[in-house]
Amino acid sequence: MTGNLRRLASAVLGLLLLGTQTGAEDIAHLRDLPAPVRQHVQSVQRSCLEYDPRAKPFAETSGIRAIDLTGKGRRALLVDNLDLCREHIAGANCSNRGCDLRIWEQRPNGTWKLTFNEHAHGKFISVDRDTNKLQFMAISIYAGDPRCEPTQGRDYTSGQSCDLLVTYENGRWRWRRPR
Repeated sequence: MTGNLRRLASAVLGLLLLGTQTGAEDIAHLRDLPAPVRQHVQSVQRSCLEYDPRAKPFAETSGIRAIDLTGKGRRALLVDNLDLCREHIAGANCSNRGCDLRIWEQRPNGTWKLTFNEHAHGKFISVDRDTNKLQFMAISIYAGDPRCEPTQGRDYTSGQSCDLLVTYENGRWRWRRPR
């Protein structure tokens, strides 16, 4: 992904993540997060500050969004490492090829489980503005990943990617190649 496209995608994602949504839960402070999510966020933010003391995020909870996976109250927390710091810092919050995107789901017993953890070369996340339901994600991942249906016998470099559409259906993540 070119630098300009990456900045544009990041800006669009930032608007989606920061926009006020009807039905969205406000996450005002890191202390409001479940322990595993808070620990991940704090670890990434510490890494960024070690690289650059000015890498403090725009807000304490930048890059964190409460979403509904089903439209029926299946609570989840989406965490985009790119926005946990002020910028993309290879070796801290991201790599030179992309950034991690994680989603923790709240289980019926109230615990939280990491169910989505991908290193994305690029991404676009669509969340319904009225219901806060995750609609889909368009994600670019490593082209050699089996979900990309790589050509048998072909070697892919770490910079090559494929685009996939990801939805949450019947309690599972579903990956599809756009046709």
